[in-house]
Amino acid sequence: MKAVTIFCEECRKPVAYTVKTMPMTATIEGREYHYMGQEASCNDCGEPVYVPEIVDANLRALYDVYREENGIISLDKVRALPEKYRIGKGTLSLLLGWEEKTFSRYYDGDVPTKEHSDMMKRLGEDPEFYSGLLEKSNESKAERHIA
Repeated sequence: MKAVTIFCEECRKPVAYTVKTMPMTATIEGREYHYMGQEASCNDCGEPVYVPEIVDANLRALYDVYREENGIISLDKVRALPEKYRIGKGTLSLLLGWEEKTFSRYYDGDVPTKEHSDMMKRLGEDPEFYSGLLEKSNESKAERHIA
């Protein structure tokens, strides 16, 4: 099996690296958030190396803490909504009264506004809310068809 390597800017060559889990801190909107993340280090010189997958995982961990501490819906719950209601992301976005790509951005990891988060939380917890949205949408379509 081939060893995984990454380019080390210090050594100026592809190198093997080691990953360690460690406490991290980041600031969002002037507030510090603490989370567990990972850091990759060059096995030759010991300097940190850039591994895109690790950076992505660290951002996800940071955003998970941010969401939790600010009462924002979790990414896992956002991603469960289209499956729960068997609806496409664009259609769901329009049903919620948003632009077509808005829900897709949240599904891909963007942090929603508190207002949008609250709507998605309610949607996940209250099937009657979803039914009401469908009814309102159908009434609106009927009105446009008549006019």
